[in-house]
Amino acid sequence: MKFSSKLESGEEQAFELLFRKYYLRLCGFANKFIANQHESEEIVQEVFLNIWKKRDQLKLDNEIRPYLFKSVQNLCFNFIAHQKVIDSYYSVIESVYQNQSEDFNSYESVLYTELQIKVDDAIKSLPEQCRKIFQLSRDENLKYHEIAEMLGISVKTVETQMSRALSKLKSELKDYLVVIIISLFLK
Repeated sequence: MKFSSKLESGEEQAFELLFRKYYLRLCGFANKFIANQHESEEIVQEVFLNIWKKRDQLKLDNEIRPYLFKSVQNLCFNFIAHQKVIDSYYSVIESVYQNQSEDFNSYESVLYTELQIKVDDAIKSLPEQCRKIFQLSRDENLKYHEIAEMLGISVKTVETQMSRALSKLKSELKDYLVVIIISLFLK
C-alpha cells in the first residue's frame, strides 16, 4: 500500500512516521527563511495539520518530500509578507505617534489625539509581560537579546511576545490605519 493511500485511509501511524521523519528538517528549512524558531515550528505544524485535514484528497505517492518542503516555503513567504504589512502599519503609527508638529490642522490634531489615546489604550490592553517587552523594544529601543537578558527570558520568548503585541495592535487599530494612511497621502 502506497504512503498516500495509508494517509487517505486515516492511518495515524503513517502520519506519525511522516511527522517524525520530516519535522526537524522542515523546521530548519523554515528557519532559514524567517530566522524565528518558534514561528518556524508553527509553520511546520500548520503544514502537517493541513496534510492531515486533506489526507483523503492528497494524491502524492512518492512525491511527499517535495510537497512538504514547497508547502513550508509557501507558508514562510506568506509569513514574511504578513510581517512586512505589520511593520509598515507600525511605521505609520509610529510616524504619526512620534511626529506631532505645529503645522497639523485642527482635523489632523483631533485625529492625532484620538489615535494617540487608542494606541495608548491598545498598548495598555496587552498582557503584562507582552506590554513590558513591547515598551522596552519601542520606547527604550532595546534589542531583543538585551530585553531577554534584562528580563531573564529567552530571545525566542521576546520574539514571540513582540509578534503577539504587533498583531494585537494591528487588529485593534485597523480602523484608524486607513484614516491615517489617507490623511498622509492627501497632504
